[in-house]
Amino acid sequence: MIESDKSNRVLLVGNPNVGKSVIFAYLTGTYAVVSNYPGTTVEVSRGQARFDRSLEIIDTPGVNSLFPKSEDEKVTRDIILQNRGAVVVQVADAKNLFRSLLLTSELAELGCRTILVLNMMDEARQRGISIETSELSRLLGIEVIETVAVEKRGLAKIVNTISSDKARQPDIEIKYSSPVVDAVKRVEDSIALPEGFGKFEIVTALSGDPDVFGEHGQVGLEEVRKLASLVDRMERALPHNFGYYIASAKREAAEQFLRQAVYTHARERVQSAPIVRRYALSLVFGVAAVLLYALFGIEGLAGTGLHPTVILLFVIVTASSLLGAERLNGVTTHPFFGLLTLAVVLYSVYMLVGVFAAGTLVDLLEERLFEGLIMPAIDRTITVPWLKDFLIGEFGLVSMGLNYSISIVLPIVAVFFVVFGILEDTGYFPRLTVLTNNAFRIVGVNGKATLPIVLGFGCVTMATLASRILETKKERIIVVTLLALAVPCSAQLGIMLAFASAMSIPAVFVIAGTIFAAYILVGRVLSRLIPGETSDFILELPPLRAPKASNIVLKTWARVKWFMREAFPFFILATLILFTLDKTGGLRLVYAAVRPVVTGFLGLPVETAQAFIIGFFRRDYGAAGLYKLWENGLLVGNQLVVTLLVMSLFLPCLATLIVIVKELGLRWALMILAIVTTVSILSGGLLNLLLNLTGIQL
Repeated sequence: MIESDKSNRVLLVGNPNVGKSVIFAYLTGTYAVVSNYPGTTVEVSRGQARFDRSLEIIDTPGVNSLFPKSEDEKVTRDIILQNRGAVVVQVADAKNLFRSLLLTSELAELGCRTILVLNMMDEARQRGISIETSELSRLLGIEVIETVAVEKRGLAKIVNTISSDKARQPDIEIKYSSPVVDAVKRVEDSIALPEGFGKFEIVTALSGDPDVFGEHGQVGLEEVRKLASLVDRMERALPHNFGYYIASAKREAAEQFLRQAVYTHARERVQSAPIVRRYALSLVFGVAAVLLYALFGIEGLAGTGLHPTVILLFVIVTASSLLGAERLNGVTTHPFFGLLTLAVVLYSVYMLVGVFAAGTLVDLLEERLFEGLIMPAIDRTITVPWLKDFLIGEFGLVSMGLNYSISIVLPIVAVFFVVFGILEDTGYFPRLTVLTNNAFRIVGVNGKATLPIVLGFGCVTMATLASRILETKKERIIVVTLLALAVPCSAQLGIMLAFASAMSIPAVFVIAGTIFAAYILVGRVLSRLIPGETSDFILELPPLRAPKASNIVLKTWARVKWFMREAFPFFILATLILFTLDKTGGLRLVYAAVRPVVTGFLGLPVETAQAFIIGFFRRDYGAAGLYKLWENGLLVGNQLVVTLLVMSLFLPCLATLIVIVKELGLRWALMILAIVTTVSILSGGLLNLLLNLTGIQL
């Protein structure tokens, strides 16, 4: 049976990029308390209404339809089905009302009590779009509210409408063509509909998702299969599939409302902002840049990753102010200038997250706070040997558990979320993904993989978390696997460049070519073997706008709190496991087990075994250990090439593995671990064998 009605819940529903999160922040007084929807890695935000503590507000993932084509859409559809008595606040982009009305028609068919919020009304007016709100409200039979969420205009009306219980079911009747009407009748006659099920569920089954009956109506598997077979037989007798007829009927209904309530006229003339206001952000960046260079100089800022990043950011902000939103939009989507802008933005993101956060801030907290203050204080205070070892030993609760989570992960997480929030708020992120979509299709994902892959060169742990922006679990698994396999983090990258300085150009090309080949091969194999579809890359480009500092702060604070609350226990647990293995001799057994592979198959000195394993716990320690072996003359000739290849493809660090478990579950984490281990050792061993057989010295 379907869950009982949830009249104490309010669901925020809408297309992607319509401002739901801003409205959620207003209704709850906080940005987000996020958790994964059961059985998925899709985030769902929940919070208590600040105007009525008995109400729970749920911010669902952005969707284009309730007939799911992606994991996000399925999660939103399932939440609505499980909360049929909830009030649905549908947030619409007033500039693209047609797309939103398609969703409204589905909510009507589902019987949802709905309030329609027309957000971004200022931008609609600037584009010459006039909406007769009262007429639209009359036609739909529900309350329609105009808002500009980022300026909090109209949001109080949402609260008043919810509080006064004015939400009603939309008065929309979708007039389906005879093939759909006949099919609905045949389904009704062939299956006993569960309580509460109606036309929406049947149309969902016709559109290709008969599992809705099994998942939400507790219909037996055999009955669901019969239903799927019936739909398939009926569809084969038609010139088009049912999805075509269903979409056509919804489009006709939406167009009818648009013709009666929406008018387009000449664009409003938007007065230029006062000169000081227009260039305020540029002035702030300019003053900050002058002060930073005066205090620390070029060399000092270069060492922290802030040079030339600060200059690039100043140029980007100033150019944006000079060009204006419309011309800037043309630049960011241009085939040449768009890619040039993309390169500058990605370089700045890498420098801020991968160098400044992962290098400067991590070193500051680790060396000054933990190694300079906390651990020396514990060393002086604790006299019991076993307790001291438990707290600050090689695998100590403080020296590893707290140190990893606070000094290594926290600064990277915080800076990443600030950067990601800015990309979201400006509207640039969708443009970034469009420009790289074709390139990433080669490995079975879309352009949204750009950000996690680039961030991986700074910190693979943080990049793994960033993979959440991909819509399906299949795509996330592919990207996380490729991150763990073929993207070296900053700790690896630095030591690789140091090694490369001692190599010939052919050796560098062999290593780079092998890594790239592994990247393509593993990506394509996974895209074929992992069940599920790659999500369609359908993306509306929101207008470019200046980011709101308050939005960035709220988003960053909520996301950091969530991440630390979720990830911190994993770091502590992993540390306790390692400490136990170390004291019981488990780690020594691991060292002994891998030595035959290292010395025999890979042809490397036995000392590299310990460096590889330590690298799993701390990338920089493992890389430093290999560097010392090279400096001491233990890695020579082809051994150096094999070592660098294996290190590049080898296991992700412990922090990354913990996050993979958190994101994808233990089963997939172990499978990714097995894939990466196998590919890295096979690649190194086969290269060693080939070089020995041919006598080539790289």
